[in-house]
Amino acid sequence: MSAPHDAIVIGGGIGGLTAAAYLRQTGASVVLLEADEALGGACRKAATLYALDPRVVKELALTRRGLKFAQRDMALVALRQDGRHLVLGRDPHEAARAIAAHSPSDAAAYKHYHSEVFALARALRPWWWDDAPAPEHVPTKLKAMSAHAYLASHFETEALKSALAFDAGEPLAPGSALALVWRAAQEMCGLQGAVAMPEGGGAAVAEALIAAAKEMGVEFRTRARVKALILDGNAAAGVALDSGETVLARVVLSSLSRRATLLDLAPAASAGFAETHRLMREAPAQKETFVSLTLNAAAMLGGAQIAQAARFVIAEGEPMLEAVSAAAASPGQYNLRIRAKGAPTLDAVIAQLERFTPLLRSRIVGSESVARDVPRAQLLTPARERIATPIEGLFLCGGEAEPVEAICGRAGRLAASLAMAHAARRKTP
Repeated sequence: MSAPHDAIVIGGGIGGLTAAAYLRQTGASVVLLEADEALGGACRKAATLYALDPRVVKELALTRRGLKFAQRDMALVALRQDGRHLVLGRDPHEAARAIAAHSPSDAAAYKHYHSEVFALARALRPWWWDDAPAPEHVPTKLKAMSAHAYLASHFETEALKSALAFDAGEPLAPGSALALVWRAAQEMCGLQGAVAMPEGGGAAVAEALIAAAKEMGVEFRTRARVKALILDGNAAAGVALDSGETVLARVVLSSLSRRATLLDLAPAASAGFAETHRLMREAPAQKETFVSLTLNAAAMLGGAQIAQAARFVIAEGEPMLEAVSAAAASPGQYNLRIRAKGAPTLDAVIAQLERFTPLLRSRIVGSESVARDVPRAQLLTPARERIATPIEGLFLCGGEAEPVEAICGRAGRLAASLAMAHAARRKTP
């Protein structure tokens, strides 16, 4: 058994790293336990960022620790089989002019849509960015309307609707219209609603966070898989590792999902019968497939006339996917990062891409494909409900504790704040 700590963080992804750094800033002794050999988790695989918490970047001085951006914002390109691709840049007036070639009425509607969504997004930021009171001005229609229906109420061009809907996660799900607002509420490089490309990809974010946490004195332990939570009554008291070792602390923050934390790690029914039953009956999450292709020649998606620093969305046919060209580690090689809806095969993803970049298959020198569950959005769930658990002293800080799962770090920052407030209350006589 190791010496007790003030706090234990389970998982070394962006949420865990952020939580550990913020906990250590308060003077707490923190140990971060990571099951794998390397820290960073899914963050290392990301080519672009759209939701990285600006407060995390500033307060943990990530730019001073090496985080730089190759692109501050990237255009959204809807690829069409007829070659009449639709390019949506940052300037809504320029985007409207591009849309006008497809539909003059949609061009006029786009400026109104952009203004409406961005204004509402700014109003809802405190709700999603901090532990703020429930907003009173969420339009009732957005709470129940799907993104598909919301976009259809504004536009007629299928390529435009499909490209915008890709960011909604589950565009046919009731309430997914609010996911479009959440995306517009994010900020990258000081730009609202931007999608940025960091130099070195998401690995650069991970390395900057690791550097910050190490400099502050966080203890890292890799290859330390947590087997179970240790409770004292209904309060967190530490964890047991696969190795048989126990690590003690009165506060535990988990980067794992609520289901994995409360059903797999916590003692049976310790979360209460109602919560345990709810988690056991929870509907399966949606699937997404992440593909990385290494090429020996650049993939000119949409043709050479379109800048390659863009997100390319293919929403015609199956699978629906987004592709981004990213920097490769070796000279003469090129990376193509793809996010596809559902769990298509690698062959199906390549076939879909080849409709817009012929001979792609012959240029591939390496590939990786991983399908994973993507949790459902919690856009109307307060931060405390997403982060706190029925077990005293146990908090969630990973991607599933965000309103929408993303490389963000905001849940880690908020979880650290709630955990320290809890610890302070326990110390008060």
